[in-house]
Amino acid sequence: IHTDQIEVKFDRNKKDLLAERDGSSLFSLKKYTTKDDRYKVYVSNDQINKADSISYQINVIPDQYPSISVQKFVDSVEQHVLYFVGRASDDYGLNKITFNYQLTKESGIEEALITEIIQKPKLIDATYDYTFDVSDLNLEPGDQLSFYFETFDNDGVRGSKSAKTGIMNLVKPSIEEFKKMENENEEDIKDKLEESIDEAKKIQEELKKLREKLLQEKEMNWQSKKELEELLKRQKELEELINDAKEKFNENLKNQDEFSEQEEEIKEKQEQIQEMFEEVIDDEMQKLMEQIQELMQELQKENALEMMEQMEMSDDSMEKEMDRLLELFKQLEVEKEVQETVEELNKLSEKQENLSEKTEKQEKSQDELKKEQEEINEKFDEIQEKMEELEKKNEELKYPKDLGEDNEEQMEDIEEDLNKSEEQLEKNENQKASKSQKGASQKMKSMAGNLQSSMESGEMEQMAEDLKALRQLLENLVTLSFDQESLIANISRTNVSTPRYVDLVQEQFKIQDDFKLVEDSLQALSMRVEQIESFVIEKVTEVKYNLEESIDQLEQRQKPTAGQNQRFTMKNLNDLALMLSESMNNMQQQMAGMMSGSQMCNKPGGTGQGKPGDGPSDKISEKQGKLNEEMKKMKEGMQKGGKGEGKGSAKEFAQAAAKQAALRKSMEEMMRKSQEEGKPAPGLQEIIDQMDEIETDLVNKRLDNQMLLRQQEILTRLLEAEEAERQREYDNKRKAEIGRERPKTLPPSLEEYIAKREAEVEMFKSSSPVLKPYYKTLVEEYYK
Repeated sequence: IHTDQIEVKFDRNKKDLLAERDGSSLFSLKKYTTKDDRYKVYVSNDQINKADSISYQINVIPDQYPSISVQKFVDSVEQHVLYFVGRASDDYGLNKITFNYQLTKESGIEEALITEIIQKPKLIDATYDYTFDVSDLNLEPGDQLSFYFETFDNDGVRGSKSAKTGIMNLVKPSIEEFKKMENENEEDIKDKLEESIDEAKKIQEELKKLREKLLQEKEMNWQSKKELEELLKRQKELEELINDAKEKFNENLKNQDEFSEQEEEIKEKQEQIQEMFEEVIDDEMQKLMEQIQELMQELQKENALEMMEQMEMSDDSMEKEMDRLLELFKQLEVEKEVQETVEELNKLSEKQENLSEKTEKQEKSQDELKKEQEEINEKFDEIQEKMEELEKKNEELKYPKDLGEDNEEQMEDIEEDLNKSEEQLEKNENQKASKSQKGASQKMKSMAGNLQSSMESGEMEQMAEDLKALRQLLENLVTLSFDQESLIANISRTNVSTPRYVDLVQEQFKIQDDFKLVEDSLQALSMRVEQIESFVIEKVTEVKYNLEESIDQLEQRQKPTAGQNQRFTMKNLNDLALMLSESMNNMQQQMAGMMSGSQMCNKPGGTGQGKPGDGPSDKISEKQGKLNEEMKKMKEGMQKGGKGEGKGSAKEFAQAAAKQAALRKSMEEMMRKSQEEGKPAPGLQEIIDQMDEIETDLVNKRLDNQMLLRQQEILTRLLEAEEAERQREYDNKRKAEIGRERPKTLPPSLEEYIAKREAEVEMFKSSSPVLKPYYKTLVEEYYK
């Protein structure tokens, strides 16, 4: 209160500063400093001039650079979508967080850096997330994308300082790299399928030996249990091997979308092979293995033997399906490479034609012309090597494709013209070189045309032969079905102790032998015809099983049980005939499309062909209604003919049973799709069960009023199910909307992870006491 004046002396300041009086007992002084300093305070009044000083220390904490970190997540399904989660912080405050990316083309040209502000937090600590869809940039093979995040602080003295995350790179493989990956995957797929086929055969053989061993034992012992466990383990490893091959195939399909556009016919075959991969390992096999494991724990020998027999049948079916899959995959590989070779020859032909014109008009220097010609020659050498590999792959097929006969001579002629043009350019004989170049171009185009036409005509001829074979198979199956039906009737009227019974058993053996011929022909045909569905092979296995069972039971004089298996044989033969009939119709449609499509254009196959069953006339309810009407007419005919023994009644029953089986299959497919979409339609299983009962009645030639009522009930249920489906389609969620860009959002699992992490940090923050700056800094570092 007695102070009149205050002087302040800073070490870094030569002059003493006077503080200003600010009231009766307050003084103030303003000083700007950016570095640590010491100062002394001197107080004075009229009595004492500069009394003892008091020293103070100033510690200047400089504004530090901000910090930023980021984590990247890639969607396992949409791998072109990248998700980022990160944290940025600063000692005084953040200004903004940005995402930056730059595209470098394959040619080396760098495009402008794109910067996008994703947040303006105005806090000392902030989390951020960002979704980046790379597909929006339409990257081409060989392009490189660099991207990073950057944050800026709010330094008002020196200007905002920034910090960046590490630069992340995404390189899209070049066309050559894509093709190399595709070739490696194709070889890997073939190796895995061949290994799977060998392993499936070994498992079958060992299952058979183990089953025979168990038949000799009174009960399942520990050793047998261990052997069976080992076989089940090998079965799982076999499935993993097939799954690996399937993943490689799917990877190739994804990569193809990136660098090439396949013809529609090739795409359809790829989709069929993709479906076959899905169907090789079915849910029934998984359930069967689980049941066997349960029975092993309980050491139930009889049930385990039955399950092992079913597993042996499933493995047999799987082996044949994989054998077929491998052959169709090799055929697809050859067809695809032929298409690529044709395209490459046409492109090279155009390039050679353009160079011929430049040479003739001397539009470029001699060195440039030579260099371009060398590049063309090198590219043709690559095509020659590829053609040699293609012919080797074609020879390895069980049913090689027609690639033409004089490919080697044509390539030699082209190579001769290419070498001539190169020599003539060396001698500066440009007019002669231009003529040789034109000749090479025309021969390349001619070779591409011959290769494609040979392939197409060969496919048409092969398809015509396959169609003829399929028609013969269909006739044989119908004959076998009638023979089986006749045999069932004869055995039911014959006493088991008579010589006639033994003759009838021999007839059953003959049907089995005849079916073996059908099976072999069908297996050979399925290697060429991709229209034959996978479940045809399964149905063949069922027929074999029922034939074997019926023969065993007939030999043991168990007529009722044998009769049941014989009826199942007849039902499955009818189903098989119906399936092959549908395959034949599909082949005929494809042939018609190829014939109409190849009249005026190079690409085979017409357009606009719908799949069978697409139109409203193909609704299941309408087909069931027609079948009901046919059944009523059949019933009336039977009543007029007396006890249903009229002419042609057996054939009518077989056809009706086959139609009902087809409708049941369609219902099962509808139910499977609805379950996959997560919208199971109620009541479908009951309809399928009722259809199955009617099918069994028709096989046994039972047609009464009760069955007609059940058919009418099925029709009513079908109409109700279709009405429910229509209602779902008219749901508000499915209404049409104007197309607009929807922002990409983080997956729910990632949002949950971020929320959990933030909650943990907030929990710490809420319990933090008021701290001095030094300790506060330590705590903030810990939060980071």
